[in-house]
Amino acid sequence: MKSEYIYKLLLLTLILSSSCISTNKLIRNSSTEVSEFKESKLNGIYSNVNKMFDGNNLWFALTKHKESDNSNVKITLLKEQILNIKLIRQDSILEEYNLYGKIKNQYFSIDRDLKLIPFYPIYYIHDEQKTILGNDKDGNLILVNGFKSEGAILFFGNGNHGIYEHKFEKIKN
Repeated sequence: MKSEYIYKLLLLTLILSSSCISTNKLIRNSSTEVSEFKESKLNGIYSNVNKMFDGNNLWFALTKHKESDNSNVKITLLKEQILNIKLIRQDSILEEYNLYGKIKNQYFSIDRDLKLIPFYPIYYIHDEQKTILGNDKDGNLILVNGFKSEGAILFFGNGNHGIYEHKFEKIKN
């Protein structure tokens, strides 16, 4: 009975100590001031090339699917909770997805890839990713992405986390 209590206490401590990524945390870590959220500002065609640093493009940041760099991404807010994204090249649609989220503090916030397997100390996994989208004063897309990945097997564990900001140029509405 005592070992069951200790196990539950360890499990509760582990779950409470591995916090979730919040939209407010991503906003605090953004170095760019965004403008007031408006559907008309967010809707449009954006360059797939990252303005802040090479390596990640917009389509990969939103879908985790690779593609070529000579394409653009069309973003349309369909409803308050549905964001439609299309990978386009010369007016033809290559791929299309709907992302679900909500509007919060001048950003569209997307929860993605949450996985929690809490069988500590035998097997524990916590993978999480959150993305927020907004526009700067020039209409360019600001994307802030946070991720957390933790795992443990038989008391041995490791983890990784980070928050990255990307900027993508708006081509046209």
